[in-house]
Amino acid sequence: MILLGKIALGIAGTTVAGVSLLCSEGMIQVKVAEKRPDGHHIRVIAPALLLPIGMHFAPKDGLSEASSEIQPWLPTIRAALAKLRECDDFAFVEVNEPGRQVRLAKSGGLLVVDVNDEEESVHVSAPIRAMASAVEELAAAAPPIQR
Repeated sequence: MILLGKIALGIAGTTVAGVSLLCSEGMIQVKVAEKRPDGHHIRVIAPALLLPIGMHFAPKDGLSEASSEIQPWLPTIRAALAKLRECDDFAFVEVNEPGRQVRLAKSGGLLVVDVNDEEESVHVSAPIRAMASAVEELAAAAPPIQR
């Protein structure tokens, strides 16, 4: 009986460690709510660590093209993401029109996009750290320079 308890404790400890690792980058959250009576409500919460991991499974030809296009901008993107992690919370864009509100902001360690109009409400938040990891994965997918 003691042996079974040790095995169960080992499995529980491994599970907790695995979940902790998976959630270490934070969570990406997407919520979409259609405002019509029979509208859909979609909510997805996923570990942000899946973003750079998923890049390994993306089609290589598409990634290499995107990577080539992003190369000239990498220093700017890296600097912007580094500064975003350090700075206080603020809104990049706020649009308030009749029937439509849009807000793009930095909140904590997240980039947050909120859109609210007459047809639907959309909320997306993603950790800046995970975005930086995904950018590095994309940069690494560049085709080798041929001379």
